[in-house]
Amino acid sequence: MTRIDFYQLDAARHAWDQVVCRLCQKAWEGRQLTLLLTDGPEQSRHLDQRLWTFADDSFVPHDVDEIEEFATPILIHDRPEPRGDRQLLINLSASVPDYFAQFERVIELVTDDNRAQAREHYGFYKERGYPLQHIPL
Repeated sequence: MTRIDFYQLDAARHAWDQVVCRLCQKAWEGRQLTLLLTDGPEQSRHLDQRLWTFADDSFVPHDVDEIEEFATPILIHDRPEPRGDRQLLINLSASVPDYFAQFERVIELVTDDNRAQAREHYGFYKERGYPLQHIPL
């Protein structure tokens, strides 16, 4: 069954995009193919740039498109459709995608800006019996 983790961000200590980049780096280091589902093209472009620059000594292979012959380790996508066989979904979109259960793990971020949305997502998963974990950062 898919494990759902909610990361509660303290805005004074962590920028949301820095946390996303670190999560992507950890996923890549752990050899987890990841779908980073964004809330739209602007957020996708922003994270594409941040993954190149968030740390001087890091390299996180990622792309916004994928070709059949090569599974991009971190795929940034803003359209709610399944994209290949991946283990981790980092969901930054306003809704829970229909295909979330195909992943081993889903990460949702909770910020001051999306608290109500995160509560809705939490209730959605809880109502369906998924194991939930709350992780304060």
